[in-house]
Amino acid sequence: MAQSRVLCHIHQTECHRARFENQKEPPVIRSLPVILGLFIAALAPLGAGAHAQTAASNRVDEDFASVRLLSARDAINGRDEIRLGLEFELEPDWKIYWRSAGDAGFPPQLDWAGSTNIGNGEIRWPAPHRFSIFGLETFGYKDHIILPIDVPVTDPAQAAHIELDVDYLVCSDVCIPAQAHLTLDIPANLSGGTDGDNPAISSFAHDIEKFASRVPLRGDNLPMSVTDIWQSVDASGEKDKTFLNVAVSGLDQTATDPVEILIEGNVRLGFGVPVPTATEGATGTQQFQIPIYGLKDGQTTIGDDVIVTVIAGPLAIEQDRQIAASPSGSATSSSNTVSGTSIAATSLWLIGALALLGGFILNFMPCVLPVLSIKVMSAMKAQGSERSATRRGFLASAAGIITSFWLIAAVLIGIKLAGGTIGWGIQFQQPLFLTVMTIIVALFAFNMWGLFEINGPAELGNAANDAITTREQSGSHLGGHFLTGMFATLLATPCSAPFLGTAVGFALAGSSFDIFWIFTLLGVGLAIPYLAIAARPEIARLLPKPGRWMGFVKGVLGVALAGTAIWLLSVLAVQVGMGGAIAVGVALVIAGILLFARHRTTVQKRKFAFTALATLGVLAALFAPGFSKAPVRDTGGAETVTGKLPWQPFAPDEIARHVADGKTVLVDITAEWCVSCQVNKKLVLETDEITAALSADDVIVMQGDWTRPDPVIAGYLAGYGRYGIPFNAVFGPNAEKGILLSELLSKKEVLAALADASGRADLVKN
Repeated sequence: MAQSRVLCHIHQTECHRARFENQKEPPVIRSLPVILGLFIAALAPLGAGAHAQTAASNRVDEDFASVRLLSARDAINGRDEIRLGLEFELEPDWKIYWRSAGDAGFPPQLDWAGSTNIGNGEIRWPAPHRFSIFGLETFGYKDHIILPIDVPVTDPAQAAHIELDVDYLVCSDVCIPAQAHLTLDIPANLSGGTDGDNPAISSFAHDIEKFASRVPLRGDNLPMSVTDIWQSVDASGEKDKTFLNVAVSGLDQTATDPVEILIEGNVRLGFGVPVPTATEGATGTQQFQIPIYGLKDGQTTIGDDVIVTVIAGPLAIEQDRQIAASPSGSATSSSNTVSGTSIAATSLWLIGALALLGGFILNFMPCVLPVLSIKVMSAMKAQGSERSATRRGFLASAAGIITSFWLIAAVLIGIKLAGGTIGWGIQFQQPLFLTVMTIIVALFAFNMWGLFEINGPAELGNAANDAITTREQSGSHLGGHFLTGMFATLLATPCSAPFLGTAVGFALAGSSFDIFWIFTLLGVGLAIPYLAIAARPEIARLLPKPGRWMGFVKGVLGVALAGTAIWLLSVLAVQVGMGGAIAVGVALVIAGILLFARHRTTVQKRKFAFTALATLGVLAALFAPGFSKAPVRDTGGAETVTGKLPWQPFAPDEIARHVADGKTVLVDITAEWCVSCQVNKKLVLETDEITAALSADDVIVMQGDWTRPDPVIAGYLAGYGRYGIPFNAVFGPNAEKGILLSELLSKKEVLAALADASGRADLVKN
């Protein structure tokens, strides 16, 4: 009897299975209320923020348009500037105009007379659309647009009263002038306190910021740049035709969206649709030819100062240029973009080798370490199995890894063809994905602790399990091994590794074949440990024999998985608010407690525990929105990002100005879900040695947060051939184009880049 107890303790899975087989209900059916309750609770944050505060003016409705004024803040709270948003909701086929309307129309005009405690605000114009109708070229906005407006506050300690008169033109086949008188009061302080680290941020801040992110970047040190602009004449036809030629560097030649170029200058002239001509390299310089209309005999644009706006997908820039008489020779160079090897000149096979190596190294990155628990336990269980069963199990896991990379590649190809933003790890920007991943990781932790018997992830879906599972004599499921491999891939995606960024950047900047080829090799690289054991099953026998110690090891590995779940909850809190994340976390903790009680009580009490858990899940779904409000990145002022360093918010158009002033600039693009970013911060950027160097008076540190989708950051990364993070670069008087740093930083690399960019060896200590 004692011996049977020992065997039962050692082979706990088999004992549980035997007990379950003697019960009337399969274990998965009995556990469905638990899973259902967890999912209901996890989906609750998605509805959070419904009870948001209001910071909006009266709405003025016309037949074809509706207008109101929004505030990014519910209160002034001592700020000397606030961000507003002028919102237009337009009927289908109707539009309003950009600051330079084109051949017809005029932009909205603002009158702030009657306002108190604020100055006149300037509209920050998002990138517009081109409209061609009846031979006229105009520029403006359709459907829904918010025009961001930064307004100075006279006395930050006082409330603000805003009266705004808006005159605008709304057009379709006909044009109708309209007016709106809008009023908005913003109190000095919130009576209800503050919202964590972002006091007085309103529910409209995110919408305003979404359109603010579409405002073209301004400056010279940008991921795209107008490298040359000159006038030319085509005398081959019956009548001479005059063109403006524009050379733009840093464009992604594989992108499907047409590039738009807008010229502002001489109001008497019109500029047509840009037509691409010569191209150099996959990410090199492209030339465009733009017809000029309205030139009189003897008139020229040579010497005219113009503003050139370039719109390429989610990225837009604007630069001041002077029209030349002929190309300067810079049109065939990659001026003002980061130095590096052209993708077109890079061997596909060499990049493939880097992808294979990067995928293998990914096994040892921090975010993949929790999956080690599943790998180790699978290998230990395999010791008592036949070689063929062990081989099939690990091959199934490898197949799950490679298949999941194929799925990721297919999704990215689809998004790219649709013109969307793509990148490595972007699924962690989606709350639904985070909630589901948190549940899965928590269930694996419960399984390691023996609270929840899921013989591989296959049991989470009974129907799927029946379809893909083959039961071996040992009782293992190939479907479970397959889904374990997919689970490993999902946890790997927020990590970067040496060579991984280069391979992913090449793939996502290339063709659909490039994406599929590189992601296949990434999957094979990540699957190498599984393939090795499948090829040589005797490797599993090198591990210690199963025994009582496995209970302790499983407990430790369960703690590691629980830590991963907590980390996912922290990322979810950034996405949907602390209240929603707490609701999910509390539901998971209660689930663990009730599952523990399930092993200590009678069958009747177990049923009560399941019912209680399902009820708690429903309650969490009902009450979570009431105390959760989605946080919003604060961009209305000059607050620095928190941390040991004096971070400034990411402002790519300010980099050139700082460099011109003799400053050295370090740019760090990070995210809460990026584990490699957090490792870089803890082990390199926030160490005393690096902090001292970056805190110098002539060093600027900028940080961009990509935790949530941001088209400006995505476009900025793409301009440098990067589609994932970490991203770090150093700019300075000796490195105006920037020095890109590796994904995994070292102190030596950062200090060397600072010294090279600044030209001052005394800036850092040897």
